[in-house]
Amino acid sequence: MEQLRIQEHEENQKEFREILSKYGLTQAEAAELITNETGQSVGTRKVRSWLARASIPSSRKCPNWALTALKRTTKELTEK
Repeated sequence: MEQLRIQEHEENQKEFREILSKYGLTQAEAAELITNETGQSVGTRKVRSWLARASIPSSRKCPNWALTALKRTTKELTEK
């Protein structure tokens, strides 16, 4: 069960990092995009915790809603 949690954490993290790289976004810019898309307050520290290795105590799994919001907003950036 723990291994599955870590695997999901790493998959979401990898996808999040790929989006940041593809669009040249900083963690702060990603936080702002997610906040604007969802209305939920997301700060740079929260994004940093999502990108930290699973073995680090401050690490948190990136929630699916945040990843979905980031995908949606970056897709809109390319459509403009």
